[in-house]
Amino acid sequence: MERGERVLGVATWGDPRAWRYVEYVFGEKRVKAFSTLSILCEVERPVKVVVVVLDTLADYNAVVEAKSYGDIEERVGSYVKQYLCGGGAEIVVLPGIYEWRDRERSDRRLSFESDPRSEFLPLLTHAVFEKALEVDASSIALDLSHGMNFMPSLALRATEEVAAALAAAKVKQVKLRVYQSDPYPAGFQAPARSREDACEPEKGGELPSLRYNLILERALEPWDLTRYISYREQQALKVLTDTRGCDLDSARCLLSEWALPLLGAFRLGALLQLALLAKSAPLNELEGVIEKAVECWRSKRVAQSGEAGTLRVSSGTRFAAGFWALVHARAVLEGARKLLGHTEEPIPLEGATVTFDELKRLRDLVKGSRVVSELVNREISKLDDLGEQWLKLRGDEWVRRDVLQLGFAPEESKGDESVFKRDFIAHAGFHTDVIEVRLTEKMLEARVRSERWELVKKVLREVTQEGAT
Repeated sequence: MERGERVLGVATWGDPRAWRYVEYVFGEKRVKAFSTLSILCEVERPVKVVVVVLDTLADYNAVVEAKSYGDIEERVGSYVKQYLCGGGAEIVVLPGIYEWRDRERSDRRLSFESDPRSEFLPLLTHAVFEKALEVDASSIALDLSHGMNFMPSLALRATEEVAAALAAAKVKQVKLRVYQSDPYPAGFQAPARSREDACEPEKGGELPSLRYNLILERALEPWDLTRYISYREQQALKVLTDTRGCDLDSARCLLSEWALPLLGAFRLGALLQLALLAKSAPLNELEGVIEKAVECWRSKRVAQSGEAGTLRVSSGTRFAAGFWALVHARAVLEGARKLLGHTEEPIPLEGATVTFDELKRLRDLVKGSRVVSELVNREISKLDDLGEQWLKLRGDEWVRRDVLQLGFAPEESKGDESVFKRDFIAHAGFHTDVIEVRLTEKMLEARVRSERWELVKKVLREVTQEGAT
């Protein structure tokens, strides 16, 4: 950990009950414990630690007695809490896959079903991102030592994406460090947990020393989030595969009118459109829909009784591409508003304007791409080169950019939309038929012509689709 860093720790756990007492070693640091939680805290000094476990830790009786999925989460959380041993971590329970059969009673069977890619992964990404924002984290430390099955690989995938999203939201580099201990050595009989106190070892046994290893370190920039901005067209406007019975009617409109255009503008480096959308987008509504989607999923993950004592925990819906888009849009929106210094309530899009100073500030979001940065700088310099003399002749009148360049008002653009799309992308949104500028109080301002917004949004949505260039 570097000086000044605020670290969020994330650890994946299986079932801690049978873990044994060992000594973990990292450089000069040595910690005796049943888990790597203590050595993680010693090495990274995190402001918060999140321990991620699966709902499969719930036993048969816990599922039988549960009146809702929340009861299962609570039982699993209580079970794991007794093994934190003073770590003070927050427990996050996520859906898993597992089938248990009672060896003594053939009529008792418990099955957990889920799709890790469209349940565990988006839920973990959302949860870690929210915790990182909550504690104002600037780095993430992931411990994979105790994860099981799909947990380590998907946790790494999730935290990489969270680090990129956090970089975009904070408009600064975010570091991700990943740790894993050596495996438990064969032939050792390290002390087990005491029956009286789960955090104390039984007497006797050998105490093996396991190295605690930094296995990966990455520094992510805001632009790295664009690697994840690509959604399947048929799912881009859906947050869940099934929203029946849930209050999510506004999700499609928020995605179509705000989230996807905002992300398209970020991906293209279309800073003018990004600034205007950032000033106008309803951030609180975006956050609200994300939370409602999670609650809807939770309400549809239920335990059902089958034949011969069989219990089945399964989900009635899964997360779709639109959920990812909302999380990504929130990150970009946070970063853009920070650079713009816009803390007020959203303003109507038709009345939104952006100054040249604001445009130049937004360049920090795209500086991770040399290509986009050069393109944006070129277009901004073109507007500078128009010269104030054109604007002074017209006072504070809004003037189309193509009028300034040509000296007369051309006809409206006609013809193939694909030509408009090509030119719009090639000029990072600074399309001559789209932009209007004016000089007011010696400050140059720009906006998008109101009659062109629908076409502009269509292009911005399209570039977020899977396979778009």
